[in-house]
Amino acid sequence: MKIQRVWEMPHKYTFRMKSISSLLRSEMSGVWADPFAGQTSPAQIRNDADLSNEAEHHLDGLDFLKSLGNASVDGVLFDPPYSVEQALRKYKPKQNGTAGRAEYWARCKDEIARIVKPRGKAICFGWDSTGIGKTRGFALEEVLLICHGACHNDTIVTVERNGPGEKPSPRQLAHEFMLEHNAVADSEDHKANQ
Repeated sequence: MKIQRVWEMPHKYTFRMKSISSLLRSEMSGVWADPFAGQTSPAQIRNDADLSNEAEHHLDGLDFLKSLGNASVDGVLFDPPYSVEQALRKYKPKQNGTAGRAEYWARCKDEIARIVKPRGKAICFGWDSTGIGKTRGFALEEVLLICHGACHNDTIVTVERNGPGEKPSPRQLAHEFMLEHNAVADSEDHKANQ
C-alpha cells in the first residue's frame, strides 16, 4: 500500500486541489460515477442534490446510487459533505432523517460496492480513512493525506479496488506473462518431441 502526505491549501471544490487532480488523472479510466458531484467532478455520470450544480442527475446521493445497475461503473468518486453539520445544512434531512449520519454513509457504501465492477475502484474523500472497506470486498491500495495547516482538518483520500489484494505491479504482470509464455513454449516442445 502506498501512503503519501503533501501540503496544500484547502479548496471549496475538492477536485481543484492540484494533488487530488493529479491523483485522479492517474487512477481514473473507464466510466465513473459521483453521487455528490458538486461543480468540478471529473466523473462521467454526475449527481448532485443541488439543482444549481451542473450534473446529469439531481437526486439524493443514496437514491442516485440505487438507480445504477449492478457492476455498471469502473469507479466511484465518493466526496460527500465531511461532517453531519455540512450534510444537514446542504442536503436537508432525507432518508428518514439519516442523511449525513453514519447509517446513511454505510448505505451509500453498500450501494457503491454493488455498482462498481470487479477490479474497479472507489476513491473516497473525507476526514478519515475508512473508505468503502474490506468488509464490502474492497482492498486499500493508496492513502493520500493532504495537510492544510494548523487551522484546518486534513483531507484524507483513499483509493480502493473492488476485489482481493493489491493490483499487480507492471513487473509482476511481466513476470506472470513470461511464466505463461514459457509454459506454453515448454508444452509445444514436449509435444514436438513425442
